[in-house]
Amino acid sequence: MLEETLFSLDLPYRQPMAVKAFSFGVDENGRLLGGSSKKADAPNRAVSRGNADVFDDDAAIESSSKDSNAHADSQAAVPGEEPESQPADPAGFEKSACFVAGLRGNELQQTFICSQLVRRLQSIERDGGLVPRKRITVVPCVNPASMNTGQRFWLSDGTDVNRMMPGYDLGETTQRIAGALFEAVRGYECGVHFSSYHLDGDFMDHVRVMSGPGNQDNHGSDFGLPYVLQHVPGSFDTTTLHYNWRLWDTEAYTIYTRHTSVVDQAVAANATRACLRFLNERGMVDYPGHRGFRATQFAERQLAPAQSPCGGIFLPQAGLGDIVHHGQHIADVVDPLTGEVRARIFAPRGGVVFYVCRAPLVNEQTLVFQIIPRDVSMEGETETARGNFLDPEA
Repeated sequence: MLEETLFSLDLPYRQPMAVKAFSFGVDENGRLLGGSSKKADAPNRAVSRGNADVFDDDAAIESSSKDSNAHADSQAAVPGEEPESQPADPAGFEKSACFVAGLRGNELQQTFICSQLVRRLQSIERDGGLVPRKRITVVPCVNPASMNTGQRFWLSDGTDVNRMMPGYDLGETTQRIAGALFEAVRGYECGVHFSSYHLDGDFMDHVRVMSGPGNQDNHGSDFGLPYVLQHVPGSFDTTTLHYNWRLWDTEAYTIYTRHTSVVDQAVAANATRACLRFLNERGMVDYPGHRGFRATQFAERQLAPAQSPCGGIFLPQAGLGDIVHHGQHIADVVDPLTGEVRARIFAPRGGVVFYVCRAPLVNEQTLVFQIIPRDVSMEGETETARGNFLDPEA
């Protein structure tokens, strides 16, 4: 395993915020990226840096090229060493797959999934399951400063790193973070982003594929997750990592799982297996296993939304993954002062509950459910159809 600092951000009165990446690969001679496999505690340090509560918008992001060169020099071939213990030259590898998480500070579950992926790839590396000349890179946490202070967005100005792509190295702080990240992760054959929804709620585990720009075959079913959702981008999507990966000819996917700020080990294990399944299907690792689900593919516009007709305390009567019929009572909205039921919410279509609001208090017109209709299909769908404006790719 090759551990690198992609970039660092100078913060006033604190240690620099270092963003780490972990790469895996082997050449035809059995030499590994980073040299001999050795257990490292790096994945557990992903968010241990950048404990900052004061920020400067003019903070500079420093390239890690010097660190990378020093790392390479320190691992140069030593006379008398076995070839397998010498590090492989990264320049000779295909940039095959890149996994990214933690662009927002509350995406603990997403960062944890990537940490587990690093751990599993280390095991595959030790077992000789890497395919020669295929480089796999994992970036578990892009925004450790916000994560360590419990904030979703950047602390000094509340901006979103995933709305700043492809970034600008002379811009504001989050533009510089986005620019440094995208410079490091572009050019891969496949890119996978573990993201979170902009509303407070939970999804069924699924893969999102964006239609356009560029040409991309949809291999979302290779993850073996139950659902693959086709998203039509809007203007707000043009500054996301997913969109810009596609713009630079990377086959891009976004994975959504249950939970964001809560770590669920079972959900994380399922997502990790899905990533390994995808890598195996695409010929990047030799990791045969269960093929997972035969995915249901559908367009985002086919989801049937249910909104709260008034404000109050939200009490769902149907859960994630439940099968409901048209007109079924699925939630109540209760007056927070008197306890009276102010409104009942009924299923707009029969099907599977795909999204459930998690917020205990909702406003009028809050999206509280999304249901996958029973007869959902990609047949007849066109790539020019507009996605649900309530549900932007994030």
